[in-house]
Amino acid sequence: MSGRPSEYRSRVVYTFSCEAELLERFKEVARREGRPVSRLLQELMEDYLKKHGRGNPAIPLDRWAEDKEFVAMPTLGERPNPELVKKLPDDLLQELRYHAYLWYELAGQEENRRRYERGVRG
Repeated sequence: MSGRPSEYRSRVVYTFSCEAELLERFKEVARREGRPVSRLLQELMEDYLKKHGRGNPAIPLDRWAEDKEFVAMPTLGERPNPELVKKLPDDLLQELRYHAYLWYELAGQEENRRRYERGVRG
């Protein structure tokens, strides 16, 4: 067992390259704010993973060419297609219903907000 704190036991050192001026500016801001550069970089990585960790929701066109049974989730901008809905697996069907509900609620809130603004201003 090492004498280092547990938070450092699984750490790695990683080398990367960037423009020297960018790194110097970054280090200067970190010094000015009293923040360790390594901690700031870790926070940036964590933020990036929160935003992109699930991957890009876009579906590559190859999926349609390679898999004739492949069905993508429809967008709410298109009219419902009963034949497409019949082909959706249960998990996608549930996800579609849930997202449609969220859009329905959000659209209703926005309509109400606009009506209220028109009434208040009008």
